[in-house]
Amino acid sequence: MHVMRTLQGRRDVLRGIGGGFFATAVTAGGATFAEGAEFRFAETIFLAHRIHTMDALNTVVDAIAVRAGRIIRTGLRKDIMGLKGPRTRIVDFGDYTVLPGFVDPHMHSNFAGLRPWLDLGPFTTATMDDARQKIRDAVGRAGPGSWIQGKMLDPSIMTGLPFSREDLDQLSPDVPVFILESNGHNAYANSLAIELAGLTSDTPDPPQGRFVRGPDGKLTGRLEEPPAFQPFISVMTSPSPTELVGFLRADMDDAAAKGCTALHDCGIGGLFAEEDITLIQGALGSEPRLRYAGLLVSTHYEKWKEMGLRPGLYSPKLSFSGIKAWSDGSNQGLTGYQREPYLNSSNRGALNYTPEEIETLVRSVHADGWQIGIHANGDAAIDVVLDAFERGTAGEGGHKLRHRIEHCSILHDDQIARMKALGISPSFLIGHVHYWGRAFQDRLLGPERANRLDPCRSALAGGLRISLHSDYNVTPIDPLRCIENAVLRDMNEGGGVLNPDECITPMQAIRAVTIDAAWQCHLDDTCGSLEVGKAADMVVLERDPTLVSPDTLRSIRIHSTWLDGQSSNS
Repeated sequence: MHVMRTLQGRRDVLRGIGGGFFATAVTAGGATFAEGAEFRFAETIFLAHRIHTMDALNTVVDAIAVRAGRIIRTGLRKDIMGLKGPRTRIVDFGDYTVLPGFVDPHMHSNFAGLRPWLDLGPFTTATMDDARQKIRDAVGRAGPGSWIQGKMLDPSIMTGLPFSREDLDQLSPDVPVFILESNGHNAYANSLAIELAGLTSDTPDPPQGRFVRGPDGKLTGRLEEPPAFQPFISVMTSPSPTELVGFLRADMDDAAAKGCTALHDCGIGGLFAEEDITLIQGALGSEPRLRYAGLLVSTHYEKWKEMGLRPGLYSPKLSFSGIKAWSDGSNQGLTGYQREPYLNSSNRGALNYTPEEIETLVRSVHADGWQIGIHANGDAAIDVVLDAFERGTAGEGGHKLRHRIEHCSILHDDQIARMKALGISPSFLIGHVHYWGRAFQDRLLGPERANRLDPCRSALAGGLRISLHSDYNVTPIDPLRCIENAVLRDMNEGGGVLNPDECITPMQAIRAVTIDAAWQCHLDDTCGSLEVGKAADMVVLERDPTLVSPDTLRSIRIHSTWLDGQSSNS
C-alpha cells in the first residue's frame, strides 16, 4: 500500500539495524534446559483449569510440559506432574483458560509508517465534518514545509459529504494535504499537493492506478490504487529508518498484548522492496515477542528470485510463505470488481490487472513452488482469480501449496465449490461484517449480495479451511474481536445481524485464528495448536471463550501471552 522513498542513506541505516539483529540472533543460540539435569524432566509445567489444545479432536487438558520451548507432553496434571524434576518451574494459571497463541493471518507492516499520521477514521472520528475540523486544526498547527497526512478515512460509514479537491482546497489552501482511506486503495489530495506531485490533467494514469478525472477532464483529487499515490509519497516527508523500526516494533507489541504469537504480513516489499525485510528484522530485534511470516509482493518477484529467496524460515523468527498479488480494490471504496453494478450506479469496480496477467503470474509462481495469496474482494474478481488458479496450476490447484484468496468478500456457493475442488482457502476480513455490514446492505450492494459477505458457515460446510484476519490497519489487530464478529455477525451501525445463517460457533471461530490460520500461513508445524513437538506459544485468558455469552467475547481480558514457553506480554 504505502511506498516510501528509497534513499541510499535509509538503506544503509536499515542494513545496520538488520545486520545487528541477525548477528545477535545467530550467535546467541538457544540455551538448553537445565544443563546437566536429567533429560526426562520438563523445564516448565503449565497448569490451568482448561487448556484448549486445538488439535484435530479439540482436546481439552489441564497441564502441559515444556522443554527448551517445545511441548513434550499434554494431559492431566496428575500425569504431567510426573515430569517434574528438582529444577522444573511450575506455572499455575488457576481458573484461567489457555489457548494456542493467536495468529493474525493477514496484516501489513507497511501501515507502520502511518502511525504519526492524523487519524480521521470512523473509530475516532464520527462524521466527515468532524474529519474536516480535524484537518482545519492540523492546518493551524502546521509549520513551514509540512504536510497534512491523514489516514483511516472512510466515507462509506462516516456520515456527510465525501472530500473533493475543492473541499480540501478550502480547508487548506496553503498546506499540501494527502488523505488515505482506511482500505488503502483510495486517497485524496488538494491542489497544492497535486502541484507538488507534478501532476496535471494531461498526466497519464500509472499502470494499475488511476488519477480520477471529472467530466471536464480535470483531476478531482481522488486517487485510486497505490501506484497513483507514488507521486505524492515521493515528495512527502517520511519517517526515518529508526522511526520506522520503532513504529513496527510498537505494532508488534500491541499485537502481543492482544494475544498474538504470530503475525502474517500480506505485503512484504510493498514499503520499499527488499529493505522491508531488514526493517522487519530490526523490529523483531534480538528477543522477538512473536513469530513473523508473510507473503512477498508480486511486483518485485524478479528481485526475490535474484536474491535467492525461497519459501520457509529466513531467520530465527521470520519466514516467507508465498507471494502476494492483487486483483481488484475495495468494496466499500467502490473499486472491488463485481458481477453486477453497485447500488444506484453503473459502476462495477475494476480489475487492477487483466485476467491474462493474473493467470501468467499464477503460472509462474506456482511452477516455482511458492504459495500464492491473491486479494479479491468483489465476486467478479473472485471469478477471475479462480479461473487463473484453474488454468495456471496445470490442474494441480492449491492442494499442496495452500493457495489462498485474501478477503474473498462476496463469495457465492458456486465459488465455494470451485475453491474446494481447486484446494483454495479463503481468509476473511471479518470486520467487514461488523463495521461495514449496514453500509453494504443498505447503500452499496443491497441485502441479497450483502448476505454473501464473509460467509463463514457456508465455507466450512463446503469443506474449506477458513481464517479470520484484521487486515491491519483497516481494522485493529484483535483476534477476540474477530471471533466475536464471526459468531454474532452483528452490525455496528444501527444494530441487527447480517445473515444469521452464516454465524459460526466460538470453537469454529477460535480455530480460524489459531490452527487453521497457522495452516494457511505454513506455520502449523510450529504453532497454532498445543501439541507435542510444537512451540509452547500460548495466550492465557481470564475466561473461557467457549463458555461465555458470545456478546462478551471481545471483552475477555488477556492475562498473558507466551512465546516458546516464555512470557512475551504479561
